[in-house]
Amino acid sequence: MKTSLLLLFSLGFAQVQLRAQAVAAPTTAVPAVTVRTLDPLAAQRQLLITPKSVPLPASAVPPVTAPPQPVVKTTKTTTTVETPGLPPRVYQSERSVVVVGDQNQTRELPYVTLPVLFVQGTADLLDAESRSALEQIANVIKTVIAAEPTAMFDIEGHTSTDGLPDFNTALSVARAQRVYDELTLRYGVPATVLSAHGYGSSYAMFPNGTEPQLQLDRRVLVVRTR
Repeated sequence: MKTSLLLLFSLGFAQVQLRAQAVAAPTTAVPAVTVRTLDPLAAQRQLLITPKSVPLPASAVPPVTAPPQPVVKTTKTTTTVETPGLPPRVYQSERSVVVVGDQNQTRELPYVTLPVLFVQGTADLLDAESRSALEQIANVIKTVIAAEPTAMFDIEGHTSTDGLPDFNTALSVARAQRVYDELTLRYGVPATVLSAHGYGSSYAMFPNGTEPQLQLDRRVLVVRTR
């Protein structure tokens, strides 16, 4: 009799556990949400750094017989890009500086990568986060020029190597111009302290890379040039 009661109790308890597990088990996985934000204080610290002349690393000096396509040398935090006809550029992502060399001088320029997204194939801003980032960087630039009135900045548009070169160049120009227009016309940054250039895929850090790497190449930078 006791054995039968114990057996019934155990079966009932097991059924309760199974029902509880069935209720508690999620039916679908909830994907993680990636939040894109600009840290205004970090951006301000970076753009308060004054550009300076530095020795160009030997690895960034282009060979005498340069090949007709970009040559990219990449380590974990440094990417050297040599494009025939353009100055060699060394991107140091850990420090957010680009070393630009030409025949007259070599300069180290601090930059900030803007967390802005565009509608695919256009210069239209994709979302509210992108517009918020532009408002924040506008305030940063105005703070910097209040402290250092001679500071100058260049908006650089870049694309990945995915797509036709002419289209990529035109797209990067349009996106850099869109950011320039937003900063000056909407958010009050003086046009005299800004310029804008689009480089297409000329300075792609990951030519023919994986999709995550190509996404890193689709970027807009605010570079302090003076």
